[in-house]
Amino acid sequence: MGEKNYGKSVRAKLLNISKAEKLGYQLIVIRYIQERLLYRLSQSRFREKLFLKGGALLYALEQFRARPTLDIDFLGDKISRDKEFVKMAFEEICAVSCPEDGMTFDTESISAEEITVNKEYHGIRLHVTARLDTIRQVISMDIGFGDVITPKPEELDYPVLLKETPAVNIMAYSLETVVAEKFQAMIDLAEENSRMKDFFDVYRILESNKVNEEMLQQAITATFSNRETGYKPDHILFAEEFVKSPTRIAFWKGFLRKIKYTEELSFETVMTVIKERLQGYWENL
Repeated sequence: MGEKNYGKSVRAKLLNISKAEKLGYQLIVIRYIQERLLYRLSQSRFREKLFLKGGALLYALEQFRARPTLDIDFLGDKISRDKEFVKMAFEEICAVSCPEDGMTFDTESISAEEITVNKEYHGIRLHVTARLDTIRQVISMDIGFGDVITPKPEELDYPVLLKETPAVNIMAYSLETVVAEKFQAMIDLAEENSRMKDFFDVYRILESNKVNEEMLQQAITATFSNRETGYKPDHILFAEEFVKSPTRIAFWKGFLRKIKYTEELSFETVMTVIKERLQGYWENL
């Protein structure tokens, strides 16, 4: 009965946030569910083994101004890559009790499957059913393996939607490593690249002036070496034909519409910043 009352109260507060921030209620609920899952991770023995990355990390660093994300990405470190072990780990994480946040995660509902990320990087995708009062929502988590974080994972105080809920302190990627991995994907995918979110994210991070240039060089060197990506001259990424491709520009405009980004931002502007800031690192590999 107590948990149900907490749930009703939380739902009402999230609805108020939705109205005040003029954001979709479902998006706010998903953000809350993810936040409370991360809280449970922070209280588990796997806090030092699962490092937050991806859209949920950028969403947190920009205090919810970044593009929304519907899943949570982690790097698994010093943890078995066995699918059943990872499933067991999340059963343990989801079983952490926190009545005051109104959330429950159905440990019996957790499923796990092997996935391929970026061609050769294998990982595991999990789904779990979360409940908040009468709301039932399935969320997903992707766990990758084998990547390197430069200089090391960083502590992150994940922003909470409701101040009365317990704080969330987890381990996460450095911004320099976020840029390095997305840049490596741009180089690797070359002309086949339609992942506009990577260009958007890297542009936003570089323009935020929160990146340490020396550390960025180290992160790019480490990531490219780890992913066996060596320098090749005249890469298409830095060519005018790449920037001015009508197909790519159409993809870009479609991406901005999808994330409801209303500011004026051309693909050419984004690529100018990426070229100016990153081409030198590429040529010095």
